[in-house]
Amino acid sequence: MEDAKTVAKFNTADDLKLMLAKEHMKQIKNFFTDEDRAMRFMSSVMAAVQRTPKLLECTPTSLINSFMIMAQLRLMPSGVSGEAYVIPYGGVAQFQLGYQGLVTLFYRAGIKKLVSEIVRENDVFGMVNGELSHEIDLTKSMEQRGTPVGAYTRFTLPSDETVTKYMNHEDIIAHAKRFSKAFTKPDSPWNAKNDPELWMWKKTTLIQGAKLVPKSDEIAHAMTEDNKDSVIGDRLEAAQDIAPALTMGAVLKPSDEYAQAKETEGNAPSEGDTQTADDGEKS
Repeated sequence: MEDAKTVAKFNTADDLKLMLAKEHMKQIKNFFTDEDRAMRFMSSVMAAVQRTPKLLECTPTSLINSFMIMAQLRLMPSGVSGEAYVIPYGGVAQFQLGYQGLVTLFYRAGIKKLVSEIVRENDVFGMVNGELSHEIDLTKSMEQRGTPVGAYTRFTLPSDETVTKYMNHEDIIAHAKRFSKAFTKPDSPWNAKNDPELWMWKKTTLIQGAKLVPKSDEIAHAMTEDNKDSVIGDRLEAAQDIAPALTMGAVLKPSDEYAQAKETEGNAPSEGDTQTADDGEKS
């Protein structure tokens, strides 16, 4: 099989598996420090590609780099666990951190407890000097609780102190409009039809709340990768930026595909070229 620096596309999921096994399996095992988990990761990669065949149309460089970022973070690509995804975007694969992936990383870093909730207009809710109280009547349906008006995440630190980040509806939507290029698209995770449980609201408060609590280098790296621009040229260029962290050949330097991508930089992909994760976790 040709090297991923020169091959135009992977023809099948087996081609991708062969490249990962041949060039990157040692590093994947080092990341997971457990051969069984490394093999489970490889199986999950194949399942992800089978669920989203459009990934095979992405540039090999971006596809391998996205899965290797995931392996470095010891997260599994899965539409079930919601830890992380690789999303095809205009012919380039991009890593996407799931809400559950963030939760996993925070617990791994020592946070004792995380609670994220949606606040609705008929809930009993208030905050005094940073102390939040939220009462939900469990006998009421979502409709009876009323329109969602905000969301929050409460962190319990190793010291048992709590830190809470609350954002109202207007601030959450303003954040989404500012940072999500796909905000207005029908397949956007910000479309209420695609995210009826408002996981995007919860993820936004979790990310913003992370600024208020100690976090590991692993979390900082994951959030940096998740927040990177989706412009094709930027994504390919960013793949080289993580080279110091992903050693032993994990990052492939783009050659002709990079030059071609730079020529198309700034051209938004059509709606058919984008796909969001099952739980819509892009923030």
